[in-house]
Amino acid sequence: MLFHNKAGQAMNLADNLTIKELLEMGVELTLSEKIDPNHELWLADDIKEQIAQQEKQAKKGAK
Repeated sequence: MLFHNKAGQAMNLADNLTIKELLEMGVELTLSEKIDPNHELWLADDIKEQIAQQEKQAKKGAK
C-alpha cells in the first residue's frame, strides 16, 4: 500500500495489512470522494468517538 499525504510525502506499507491493523498501528485513515461536492469525510467509528469526546471537553472548558 502506498499512501500520500497533503504535503506530497509518501509512505509505503505492507500490502497485506487490513484497515483494522492500520488503525491499531496508529495510522489515521480519512476517506473522501473526489466527486463529492460537499467533501464529506468518512471516518472510522473510533475516530468519530474521539472527536465527539474532544468536542464535549472543549464545550465544558468554554463554560
